[in-house]
Amino acid sequence: MELEPLFACNLKCEGCGKIQHPAGVLKQRMPVAQAVGAVLESGAPMVSIAGGEPLMHPQIDEIVRQLVAKKKYVFLCTNAMLLRKKLDKFTPSPYFAFAVHIDGLRERHDESVAKEGVFDEAVEAMKEAKKRGFRVTTNSTFFNTDTPQTIIEVLNFLNDDIKVDEMMISPAYAYEKAPDQEHFLGVAQTHELFKKAFAGGNRRKWRLNHSPLFLDFLEGKVDFRARPGRSRTTPSSAGSALLPDERRVRPDVPGTDRGHRLGQVRPRQGPALRQLHGALRLRAHRRPRHHGLPQGVPAGHARDRRRKPRLTP
Repeated sequence: MELEPLFACNLKCEGCGKIQHPAGVLKQRMPVAQAVGAVLESGAPMVSIAGGEPLMHPQIDEIVRQLVAKKKYVFLCTNAMLLRKKLDKFTPSPYFAFAVHIDGLRERHDESVAKEGVFDEAVEAMKEAKKRGFRVTTNSTFFNTDTPQTIIEVLNFLNDDIKVDEMMISPAYAYEKAPDQEHFLGVAQTHELFKKAFAGGNRRKWRLNHSPLFLDFLEGKVDFRARPGRSRTTPSSAGSALLPDERRVRPDVPGTDRGHRLGQVRPRQGPALRQLHGALRLRAHRRPRHHGLPQGVPAGHARDRRRKPRLTP
């Protein structure tokens, strides 16, 4: 599940529009009891804490502490500007990881977040976090101003130099409130970009935290049918914060019935979930439990292993 305990942020990224909300909304902070209670009620084993910038929440460490104590896997998404100052508030755990937003090497990343020096601070923060024993992952979003080489350069840097534990990647999906509406990637551009970036064995070399289904789709090896979805649930792939809030698209998995869709399983709702209304929303989903199958692989897909996915033209 994805939890957004606030929308406020200390950066003005060109591809994100969270800080475009009214000032009254940006001042809101989700109470600890409400956040933790909703996570427990959802039954989800893994939580991605996003925002805004979660480290701006005055009680974010307590939210994380309580969730880890319940053995929930927690990924705290951050731009890392406050990370070194806040590290003492957290304790390394196999149930906890920082997910640092890195969109390119120094020049490209600082341009993406519209502020100089952010890349260098994020790199130092990641190094310090790893030195202290924290699990560190990254989340990189790519735009039509990127090239296969810029993707290769940043992922090689994160993989080989920083040695992050895992990396998440995604094309930039159009976000209607983002200041920059000119540089989101189209489908054909996405396939061409990632096909070239993954060439030469790079896809196997990088420690990518993604399903093979998603990576195959990125480089155009398979073509999944899609339809508009009403669910506010966010998929597990990186860059999902850039999806339009009200108009989401989910890929159909070949060989499955219409009841099994990536990220479109209805959440179990109760009083704590229903209380999360207005600007501070909780986005959650639960995967169906299919014994004997890898996590995230629908049963219908496993039954139809012999059925080849439809290739793109």
